Amino acid sequence: MLILKLAFRNLLRHKSRSLLCGLTIMGAFILFSISLGFSDGSYGSLIRMLTDTQSGHVQVHRQGYLERPSLFRHFQLSQEIKQQLNDHPQVQAWTTRIFSSALVFGEKKSSIARLMAVDPDQESQVTRIREKVKAGKFLSDTTDVYNPILIGSHLQKLIQVKVGEEVAFIGQGADGSVANDLFTVVGIVGKGSDDAESRRVYLPLKNAQEFLSLGDRIHEVTIRLDHFNLARKEAESLRNILNNEALDVQPWQVVEEQFYKAMMADQQGNWISQGVIMLIVGLVILITVLMNAFERRHEFGVLLALGTPPGFIFRSIVLEMTLLSGLSVLVGSFFAYGLNWYYSVDGIKLETPLEYGGVVFNQMLSENSMSVLLIPAIFSICVTFLVALYPAIKSARAVPIEAIREN
Repeated sequence: MLILKLAFRNLLRHKSRSLLCGLTIMGAFILFSISLGFSDGSYGSLIRMLTDTQSGHVQVHRQGYLERPSLFRHFQLSQEIKQQLNDHPQVQAWTTRIFSSALVFGEKKSSIARLMAVDPDQESQVTRIREKVKAGKFLSDTTDVYNPILIGSHLQKLIQVKVGEEVAFIGQGADGSVANDLFTVVGIVGKGSDDAESRRVYLPLKNAQEFLSLGDRIHEVTIRLDHFNLARKEAESLRNILNNEALDVQPWQVVEEQFYKAMMADQQGNWISQGVIMLIVGLVILITVLMNAFERRHEFGVLLALGTPPGFIFRSIVLEMTLLSGLSVLVGSFFAYGLNWYYSVDGIKLETPLEYGGVVFNQMLSENSMSVLLIPAIFSICVTFLVALYPAIKSARAVPIEAIREN
């Protein structure tokens, strides 16, 4: 208890020195927290870009569909499964999809297109599909149009069609027949970039089921949860609830395996950059602690000359610096939280907007979570404790007469 009182007394007795040292530790902590916040926020934004525009958080398919997608790997969504999805507390919304391909004929040109059939109302609750429409109308806004479709911008340029014009589809039906019909272009999705989204065709689910002779069968159920971090846990929960060996329930990490592996590899490489920041933070704290201990050499020499045990001086220095770092982190947490919160809402505007899946993102956001405060806090306190050991040992072993003369 005495050593604790002495540590507080020394901090208050040398206010300027304690303030300078504390501000240095606090600044290093805030720098590390913001850097970690933007790092986590960048990956979080990428995941949200993927799940909000395309994959959702959890998907249900027939067994083997993810490994080898096929028109014939379909299943029927029973009322029991629908009720189980509606009753699940973590499921915010879900939608059904059908995938296929077909030859698309314009008046003068043709091309192969990837078809994606959706329930317009349900899909809008799971993904940001409405934001993808750059010209024309969304599927659910055109009830008086025969076989409405949304066509990707790149495909639209290839076959040279406009909104309001008809195109012909020729494909294969699930019953082995030749599928063919006329469809009306009601909207254009995406920009002019040559990506998968700009070569896709969206059509209503019921129209696709009739065109492909699928009846009421589907290829996929896409589920939206409260947060993408819950995907693995809730996929396992839904797997147990559905209890159907014919169905495969997987989180977005498995559905988008290539994206996830690439992101994890990049995240591991990013820790090298974080390690450099950690090193800078550690050096700043080390210099501050060494400067603090060096200025007090005369004080320690007097204490040793009066018979103070070296161990007492060692413990007092370590405890004093640990307390100072703890107080600095505590005060800095308010600033770090405020800055991370601000940048998680407003973010930093990007000079060149990023487009993914037909949706444009124009700012880099921070992630305001417990980890972006806890990790820098633990690191700052531990580094201060470790770097305080060297000056504490050196001060405790100092020769009193030499330490006194250094003043």
